[in-house]
Amino acid sequence: MGADDRDGFLRTFSAFSEIGAKNGGLHRLTGTPEDGAARSLLISSFRERGYTVARDAIGNLFGFVLPPGERPTILLGSHLDSQPDGGRFDGQTGVVIALWAARVLEPKIRSGELPFNLGVVNWTNEEGARFQPSVLGSSVFTGRVPIQAALGATDSRGATLGDCLAAIDALGTDEVPLPSAYLEVHVEQGSILEREGVDIGVVEGAWGALKLDVQVSGVQTHTGPPPMEERVDALYATALLVTAVREMGLDQPGGRLHTTVGSLRITPDSPNCTPSEVRSKVELRSDDPAILIAARAELEKTLAEIGRMTGASLVVTAESLRETTRMWPKGPEILERAAAGCQLSSRRMKTVAGHDALVMNSAVPSLLFFLPSVGGHTHNRHELTEDRDLVNGLSLMVEAVESLGKEYATSPTDERDTASRDSA
Repeated sequence: MGADDRDGFLRTFSAFSEIGAKNGGLHRLTGTPEDGAARSLLISSFRERGYTVARDAIGNLFGFVLPPGERPTILLGSHLDSQPDGGRFDGQTGVVIALWAARVLEPKIRSGELPFNLGVVNWTNEEGARFQPSVLGSSVFTGRVPIQAALGATDSRGATLGDCLAAIDALGTDEVPLPSAYLEVHVEQGSILEREGVDIGVVEGAWGALKLDVQVSGVQTHTGPPPMEERVDALYATALLVTAVREMGLDQPGGRLHTTVGSLRITPDSPNCTPSEVRSKVELRSDDPAILIAARAELEKTLAEIGRMTGASLVVTAESLRETTRMWPKGPEILERAAAGCQLSSRRMKTVAGHDALVMNSAVPSLLFFLPSVGGHTHNRHELTEDRDLVNGLSLMVEAVESLGKEYATSPTDERDTASRDSA
């Protein structure tokens, strides 16, 4: 890979960063005009190279060097949607590196020197910021979420994902088969790599995440005349819940439980009424399933205790679990060899955050590696990965694709170790 490739890659990254730019960061939510503009730029990049463009029913956007079906396919990618007032590197890094890795490898693929096809994908609604759940596009692609349920997901104003994707011309009808393997690069979103001076994080597994919707019901009344001791304030009860959930994480030895209340919807949301209802989203994450089970039981006791203290009703109305998982066992070995070939240092680690690679890992052999995040900043405008680390990621992606393709992509499906991708 020459200087022209490096410079062109960084220019492409800058071009994508201009779409939805805000305060030095990125505000590009799923189904918005900004999302549509980023998709259009990606389509233009595909067509400029003569790639076959495909869009499926949930709006996942693909570009294939050769028409699908001619050879086994390795799929590369990530997502272009962002968090509200998010950063420029979360997700977008993986798409732009995938795009340029395909461009670098394209001559060898077209000539047949590499005996596989290469595809690039932008997954719909990875972030789950506007529409829940997150990683929705890859979940539909792998059959974990029905298409109609996904298209019917609504935002806070009642708009459906299907309608919003249709409005930006993102929906398609193409049926894209599962690839032979999937490879993704992401920024770490933590500070381990920077702190240890390591170039590459080789992801070998993932923390589990338990996400719960909690409804707190109280009594709406005037904020003035009613005596304080007679009020059943749903927001006060929720404030106790927020504090208790944070303390759960802080009390767990070794930092092995991360806890958050990340969203509140208040009814009636009037400055002169005590809230009658608050809906919140509670999240518990750990690398140990037993810790998650214990935390879930503790949360139930906490809800009951707050109810007794405040008179409010606190109930879990929905919950979902992403189990602790391990990646395809051969993947870390391939990535480590590729890193060594690029003269990059590496270390194995687990991801605390969810990524499309984890969803794909349940269906096909999948590999995931991380690049350093300056200061560990993520999901805000301070998010930063240095140019040299971005270029390192591109170099490693190219090397890893060649190694993966030669070692794995042409093997018969029934010979592959699928059992290794089961939940740990």
